[in-house]
Amino acid sequence: MNNFEEAKKGRTIKKLRARVKDLLAINKEHQMMNGKLRSELEIERKNHTLTREGEVEALKQQLHTDREKHEKEIEELNGSWEKYNETRNKLKKRNTIQRMD
Repeated sequence: MNNFEEAKKGRTIKKLRARVKDLLAINKEHQMMNGKLRSELEIERKNHTLTREGEVEALKQQLHTDREKHEKEIEELNGSWEKYNETRNKLKKRNTIQRMD
């Protein structure tokens, strides 16, 4: 092997070592970015879960409130229905008495 070939191989080796060094730096940077993104994604997942749990809890509370409201309305309607029936029965009795007279 002559000096020219050895010098050419030396330059090639030097270029390849520089390229490997660049690729290792790129790989390290990629790993750091990937780790950071995974961390951010996990935080977002937790926030999403907490948000959904909060929404579910709010809906449960709203359903409970609505149920109580509707139960009160039903009680009021039942009371009105009872008053209606009492009044109707009184009128029937009155009409019956008037017919008997």
